Amino acid sequence: MRGYLKRCVSWALPLLHERISSGSSPILQAASQLKLVCEQSVNPVLAVLDREYGNANWVLAIADIQVDCLMRLRKNACLWSAPPAYSGRGRPRKHGPKMSLWDPTTWLQTDTVIEIDEHPDLGQVRVSQWLDLHFYRAAEQRVNLILVERMKPMSNGQPFPPLWLAWVSERTLPKRNCLV
Repeated sequence: MRGYLKRCVSWALPLLHERISSGSSPILQAASQLKLVCEQSVNPVLAVLDREYGNANWVLAIADIQVDCLMRLRKNACLWSAPPAYSGRGRPRKHGPKMSLWDPTTWLQTDTVIEIDEHPDLGQVRVSQWLDLHFYRAAEQRVNLILVERMKPMSNGQPFPPLWLAWVSERTLPKRNCLV
């Protein structure tokens, strides 16, 4: 019995199990459940989500929820910067330059870069942050983009894949020493 209990210990308890109806989607269902959690919580809520939620649909679904959200992004995701100032002619633009995560030639100037010289387990790590980006379909919802890179190659000589994260919150991450 003792060995069984060791294997079944989880770091989080499920709060609610619901079947996703044919009229809903996993994103809408998760947003609905997250809203319930936030309404019942007395403390700020941090949602940490995988790639399936790192997109415009999720950002739009949580727009009216008071939650801090950290999401992993797919390596083929694209984000846009704020548009340039209105020129006075035509319709105001909604999007600035496009940043494709898979194409470093499109990357915008970083707002913050922190380098950790020697982490005991990871070696040298670089963390870069871009502020005030957005998904194309969610131009009004601001996203801070975070890139975590391990500089030391794997044992086979190949570089570690980059870790792309998006931070969505009314609270912004501080520009200095926020990611260490």
